[in-house]
Amino acid sequence: MEDLSAYRRYFMQSWEGRWPLVGRKSHLDTFRDELSASRIRGWLICGPAGVGKTRLTEEFLALAAAGKRRTAKAVASRAAARIPLGAIAHILPAGIDMTDPVQGFRTVAQALSGRSSQPTVILVDDLHLLDSSSAVLLGQLLDSGTIALIGTARTEGQTNDVVEALLQRGDHIRRTDLDHMVREQVEELLQEVLKGPVSRRALHTLFRASNGNPLFLRELVLGAMIQGKLTVTDGVWDTSEEPLSVTPHLRDLIAGRIAAAPPAVRPLLESLAFCRALSLSDATALADRADLEQLERSGIVEISVHGARVTVTLAHPLYGEVIAAGTSALQRYDLALRQAARIESHGLRRRDDALHVAAWRLAATGTATPDLLRQAAAIAMNSNDNEQAIELLTAIKTDQHTAESRVLLGRALMHTGQLDRAELVLAEADTHARNDYEKGITATTRCTNLFWADPDPAAAVAVCTAARAALSDQTGARQLRLMEGAMLTVGGSPVPGLQILEDLPDDPPQDTLDVWLATISAKTLGLTFVGSVERARALAERAKATHESVGEGKLLPHPAMQVAPLALALMEMGRIDEARRLCLNAADSLQAAHSPVARQFLAFESARAEWLAGRPVSARRWYAEGVTTARTYHLDRVIRLHMSGLMACAALVGDIDTAASLVADYEAIASGGGLTGEESVGMAWLHAARGELSRARDLLRSAADRARHTGHLVSEALILTDIARLGDPQAVQERMAELSDLGDGAFTPARARFVTALAKRDAQQLMACAEEFEHMGARLLAAESAAEAANAWRRKGDTRKVTAATAEATRLADQCEGARTPILSSIAGDVEPLTKREREIALLAAAGKTSKAISQHLTLSVRTVDNHLQRIYLKLGVRSRRDLALTLKPDERSQQG
Repeated sequence: MEDLSAYRRYFMQSWEGRWPLVGRKSHLDTFRDELSASRIRGWLICGPAGVGKTRLTEEFLALAAAGKRRTAKAVASRAAARIPLGAIAHILPAGIDMTDPVQGFRTVAQALSGRSSQPTVILVDDLHLLDSSSAVLLGQLLDSGTIALIGTARTEGQTNDVVEALLQRGDHIRRTDLDHMVREQVEELLQEVLKGPVSRRALHTLFRASNGNPLFLRELVLGAMIQGKLTVTDGVWDTSEEPLSVTPHLRDLIAGRIAAAPPAVRPLLESLAFCRALSLSDATALADRADLEQLERSGIVEISVHGARVTVTLAHPLYGEVIAAGTSALQRYDLALRQAARIESHGLRRRDDALHVAAWRLAATGTATPDLLRQAAAIAMNSNDNEQAIELLTAIKTDQHTAESRVLLGRALMHTGQLDRAELVLAEADTHARNDYEKGITATTRCTNLFWADPDPAAAVAVCTAARAALSDQTGARQLRLMEGAMLTVGGSPVPGLQILEDLPDDPPQDTLDVWLATISAKTLGLTFVGSVERARALAERAKATHESVGEGKLLPHPAMQVAPLALALMEMGRIDEARRLCLNAADSLQAAHSPVARQFLAFESARAEWLAGRPVSARRWYAEGVTTARTYHLDRVIRLHMSGLMACAALVGDIDTAASLVADYEAIASGGGLTGEESVGMAWLHAARGELSRARDLLRSAADRARHTGHLVSEALILTDIARLGDPQAVQERMAELSDLGDGAFTPARARFVTALAKRDAQQLMACAEEFEHMGARLLAAESAAEAANAWRRKGDTRKVTAATAEATRLADQCEGARTPILSSIAGDVEPLTKREREIALLAAAGKTSKAISQHLTLSVRTVDNHLQRIYLKLGVRSRRDLALTLKPDERSQQG
């Protein structure tokens, strides 16, 4: 772990300058423009506490001062409101006498105006707390044009008369409502102030804990850095598995807000902190309904309606932690038993009642009945809360366990990455299995656990084989045989594995749904490996829909596990952006569940999709998250693929030192079998980044041979394409054509056409490949296709086409997060950039403006505009306004408008 002191200093400095601007820069630009044009007399920034109202208005005030305006600031408060004009006394002339309102107003107006003809800009923080005398005077000064008023006001609680009176002064008073930041804004802010990429897990953890509140977020990040829970590893910021702690400053802020609530609601708040959610009837039994409504208006609690059920929760996850910290152990004991008794008196009618009662009784007394614990654990597992399931099941005494409860515990341990412990529990379950059913579910779970624990699938297959021989039930034996096929397929031998899985029905059988879902995902992966992409996609979509529709009682991994096979099939169909979106949504659904096995599995497919899209920075985040998860939980199955991808991404963005630092760890890890050959891509791109292209190609040739030998045809196609990209398309052209015919995915044929065009130096075909790749979402390959087209036309001496192809390659490369490849290096500096004036004219022309209209708009002669256009056409390699519109980026054209 790196020394974080420098990062903390940078964080503190960068945060103050950056966070008010995230998603709000347009407000600053608008304020600057409208103030300079005297189109605005007042701007009110409203929102809840901690969202940056004061910081944004301070930026407004700084802009006004930079524009040579007179400025002043006042802060309203409840204490100042007790004294007339108390909040603004310091900006009024000394000795002002307001007993004569007319003369007093004139004196104040003259003092504030001075010799300037421009209004004085006054910032009033917490305008809603202003006393009536100050409010009236400021309103009069505003109406007279003496001042321009900037104010902040909280939107929580009752409507304020001062705020309403200000907003009724017409169109020259602008109101902007700020809210907590959305996830994308939090991501932008974190990457800016931390000066590097942030893992999806860290983003989710910090966003969920802060709820997008910038003030809370700042304290959480700072606290996590100090406590070593937010660190930078392999160039990516990531949080640990430990929960984030509340800093003393943040605790004081939250405690002060909670303390403002009526004392009578304290029992309700303590119950919510402990129970997380209460029904409306339970909540109103603890607090008066009017007080509950006030808590909701103040933003302390939220009331949600789900069908016929109304629930009350604390409005922010950190509130519960702060409230609970002030609750004694005896209070928590009483709360738990009282709430459990209340739910039991209703008869455990709701789906989660057994889970809540068991958890509360366990928290209070350390025990509950075995039947209740087993029932509650099954509910927790069904909700993918594996940690709670483990807590409940380990509370059952050894002699009270059943084989099924042991299997349930083994599965929960497996899903949370505790593979060695899971093996001990499942081995014990095997010795207690009394019939074929118990032997079957024990063996299927145990072989899955062993599969994830060891890159070599032999041990997992051996468990299935031994259990199958001991069963008298042929149906159970067939299920175990299918599990063997699944282990072989994903473990590196897709061809023999798929032969076994041919007996797996395409439609899910309800009596063995858990085995079907486990094996169908392996089958869909295997079908994609060998090139049967369309069938793989259809089966993966069916498996995903089936898994998502499964109800209570099915002891299955997280449904997101079914997304990875579907995403892989979509990638090979050339639907890369769709695969990226699918993975991202699934990964977000996984973050709330503690399922490291599923998270690592999905992280790889997310990374692979980003890599194929030509986004090495985004891919690097996913690969790094996969490596961290693997190291934390000793998940060796796909760690070598993650390490390889991490090296490739670092090399592709020029971070050769980081890539090289990973080599020793990478070489110490055994291959996991899946996507054979792709584990060598990282080393190859590291060699390429060092300029060792022949060494990179030799390494990739060996990898392609391994992929071909094991039947991983899509991996072979990827590797052979990289050989072509690194300088030897002729050597792989024939085999790529063969692979194009062996599968039915669209991506391999597209790459085969690219390799052929490279080998033949066919500029026209290369430009067609660029268009096809961009449509598929493979933007880096598209950029390289256009760059090679430029090189081909350069050899023919067609300058205009060289310029056009180079501009296209540059446009595409700009979308690839700084990726550097040997092909793209050939176009570096080839495109002469447009000057500021040329860019302005180009955008107007692309928007359909005539030369005369442009000349009038920019106060130039028509001849000057036409001369500029000729230089623009020459630089960009285009011939007309229509070509210009197609060449310029859409976002550039929209900015002009």
